[in-house]
Amino acid sequence: MSRLYKNWELNNEDFMSDEFKDNAKEIEKLEKNQSLISSDATLEELAWTLEASQGEFKLILARCNYLRLRSRLFRQLQKLTLTNIQLLTLKKTDRSLYKKISAYSQQKEALMVWGLESVQDLEQLLIATNQVREEFRRNFNFPMVLWVSDDVFTKLVRVASDFESWTTTIEFTISTDELIQTLQHDTDAIFNISLASDKYSIGWQMGYLRRHEIMGFYQDSQLILQQLEPDLRASVYFVIGQDAYLKNKIDVALDFYQESLKYWVLNIEQYKLSRLPTPHSPLLRVGILLFYIGLCYFQKAEQKGENNFKHSRDYLLQAKSYFQQCINIFTEANQPNLVAKFINPLGEVLQRLKAWDDLQNLAKTALDLHKLYSNPTRVARAYGFLAEVAISRELWLEAKQNAYQSLHYSAKNSPSKQQNQGLYLLLLAEAELNLGQIQLAVKHLQQAQDIDSEEYPQQYIQILQKLRSHYWQKHDYLAAFCAKQEIRSLEQQYGFRAFIGAGKIQPYRKHRISLTQIIDTDDNNSLQVNVAKEITASGREKDVEQLLERIARLDYKLIVIHGYSGVGKTSLVQAGLVPALKQSQKNNYENIPILINFYTNWVGELEKKIAVELNEVKNQKVIDKELESNYRYSLEMILENILERLQQCHQNNLRIVLIFDQFEEFIFTHNTHALRQQFFDFLGKCLNILNVKIILSLRQDYLHYLLECNHIPSMNIINHDILSKHILYEIGNFTPDNAKSLIKRLSEHSNYPLETDLIEKLVEDLSAKFGEVRPIELQIVGAQLQTENITTLAQYKQYGNHKQLVNLYLQEVVKDCGQENQQIAEIILNLLADKKGMRLIKKRSELIRDLKLITNQNNQRKENRKIQIEDNQIDLILQIFVASGIVVLISNNLDNRIDDQYQLVHDYLAGFIQKKQKPKLYDLINQLNQEKQQDKNNLNNLNNFYKIALIITYSIILGLLILR
Repeated sequence: MSRLYKNWELNNEDFMSDEFKDNAKEIEKLEKNQSLISSDATLEELAWTLEASQGEFKLILARCNYLRLRSRLFRQLQKLTLTNIQLLTLKKTDRSLYKKISAYSQQKEALMVWGLESVQDLEQLLIATNQVREEFRRNFNFPMVLWVSDDVFTKLVRVASDFESWTTTIEFTISTDELIQTLQHDTDAIFNISLASDKYSIGWQMGYLRRHEIMGFYQDSQLILQQLEPDLRASVYFVIGQDAYLKNKIDVALDFYQESLKYWVLNIEQYKLSRLPTPHSPLLRVGILLFYIGLCYFQKAEQKGENNFKHSRDYLLQAKSYFQQCINIFTEANQPNLVAKFINPLGEVLQRLKAWDDLQNLAKTALDLHKLYSNPTRVARAYGFLAEVAISRELWLEAKQNAYQSLHYSAKNSPSKQQNQGLYLLLLAEAELNLGQIQLAVKHLQQAQDIDSEEYPQQYIQILQKLRSHYWQKHDYLAAFCAKQEIRSLEQQYGFRAFIGAGKIQPYRKHRISLTQIIDTDDNNSLQVNVAKEITASGREKDVEQLLERIARLDYKLIVIHGYSGVGKTSLVQAGLVPALKQSQKNNYENIPILINFYTNWVGELEKKIAVELNEVKNQKVIDKELESNYRYSLEMILENILERLQQCHQNNLRIVLIFDQFEEFIFTHNTHALRQQFFDFLGKCLNILNVKIILSLRQDYLHYLLECNHIPSMNIINHDILSKHILYEIGNFTPDNAKSLIKRLSEHSNYPLETDLIEKLVEDLSAKFGEVRPIELQIVGAQLQTENITTLAQYKQYGNHKQLVNLYLQEVVKDCGQENQQIAEIILNLLADKKGMRLIKKRSELIRDLKLITNQNNQRKENRKIQIEDNQIDLILQIFVASGIVVLISNNLDNRIDDQYQLVHDYLAGFIQKKQKPKLYDLINQLNQEKQQDKNNLNNLNNFYKIALIITYSIILGLLILR
């Protein structure tokens, strides 16, 4: 039990003597009568105010914590006045009170607004309301009543004080008897929902507002010193446990559930003797509590994950025990419908424990029950259990049949209700692979891959792993590598992997614990995209906040984010700023970030991205459902159309933030002043649209190209000074302290805890040269730590230092190219770095030429194995290098890829490559360079010979002419 509640109970037991209790009862009777009189008088005052305020703006706050009381008061109010009161209920996703009221109805006598306490981002809504308060007075000529709880009122005063100052506040209180009756009614309803609902979920859809109100009731019952009856207290503890569970306070939830369970267990016997079980029966309530306690342990096991199997198994065994007791209770109560409802979660636990015999017996029992109650979703899951049992025993034909049955029953539901489709396809494919039905298996895996990964990311990762294995065996190395990269990206996004390597960090995604549909978060944010942990844990959250502040201010139109290669500019933008913009709303503008990082056809890309992002905005009537691109028009007309749509966004309170990431690639692609001029001119016109903000993110060494903007007339809005301190925003490396914090946070979050001494030593090594830690180097070294399963300082020392881990990381990428391509891959890496450890830019044609010269030299040496080289091998290797993030592709012409250029993504990689060059390979490259120099010298000598010969020829001709 929470210490807070323990202390409260002890204090009240000591304080409430018999005499005091008698006095309290008398006080409560007086309070009850006074409360009723007070509420009636207040309601009459509200009715008079609404009638007297017809045709004018009037803002009233009705302060009341209880929904049932609000409903009763509203019905009474309608009887007291002839005023037509329209009722507007806010949704939890609403972000603007002003826009919601504007869109509701134009002709109103009075408006009553409910649901503020249920709004997901209430603070942001209130801030936005405060910022446009003048619009309320200007456009709403009718009285409105905002119903607020104490919590909402407190936030309103704190963040929207100007708006609150316009209000008249009236307060409605509840009598003690009514409070206790409502508390009893609502706690009973929560138990009934848990029994009657077809889902296991305890989130938003299953009584969020009721739970919220019960919490308020309970606090009020303490304030008036009302001693709750034991059964009511036990019911309240169950609700408090649910509330704690949904806030991921699992241990607190367990405390309250156990306290509630103690009471109902003690009262089971008398109910067994007196009557059949009812929803109020302690027997059924014990069953429900046993299930939710088991659910807590199941979630603790899932949070530990595979990296901590011992603790995970311990929690699973506890979950199994409680789930089994739950089933026994409902069986004893002769409630087969409840046994059917709660039996599958026990199967999920048995599956994770690999208790195959027990799982088979349970699945057969479950199958009969689910067919009896005609629940195709649960029938499908029972067949899924049987398929998993058959796979564990290598009974492939039986596994295939059961997997087909799972898919058959799952298909009986509507598409929106179909669950575990990916899992059943995965099981089917696993059986088919082992039956030699390769084409069918791959087909089913690809079908599973097309199913949304957000619901069950672990399952989706398993599908990708199977596909990767198949692609590798077929020597389709590029497809295998792409599957591997997607696996790593998903692991990073969902917190299963601490470090991603040279890949791009993506925003963090929350996921549901994999027990089928049990968990649904309190605010329904289970699939919400959030700022990545890499951003919040590294100190970069301050950068995100500062950038958000700049975007919200009128005097910042353009921001240029710059920094050296590898400092994490792209990660900051894509995994930090973009999700933060989507969650924030400033000055009543909704932010619409539009990210561009492909520049070959930047106009088409921008047009497409604007269409996609605007279509995601709901209730925007002015904005068309689709943006139809008509490429018969000229480029200028398309740009004019884009500018026109950006103007429309301003009229709809949308702030468009155009983000051009990795902007140096635009400079690579459009490598003349004339080609860049059109873009910069368009940029200036965008800056002159009030609601448009622009962010350019590029490497430090390409900043000078932006000076071309200063000569464009439309850039007057930034005083023709694009490199001013007002515009530039520099991103640097991590400080050692930030690096330590980041490593600790990421490793803990992914259940890959690193020894403190290892973290200290690792940061010391990474910062030894510059006193700072390069983000890219930290990610690469961290990824290799995880690959090698290094968690202690002793293990780390066996590898020497971090440089060896970087080498291993590069070798891993080379191996991903396939065994037959590894030697060529190593040569290509070496060709992209010079002997001084600097990265080079090489055209594809140059790489092919150099490779062939090197391999020819190699093949002439008897001691070396002959190297065969084909152009498609080179393309495969380059594609994998680019996809891995260690090489950058600089594309100049999509129609003619021979001019594509390649460069190592970071200078420090060139140093590592140069140091690990094999002597023979290094000799070959030296010899190649010498031969190229010799060829150059020979060409010069030949040119000199031709010049001399030409001079002699002219002299002879001239001499002959003279002799004539």
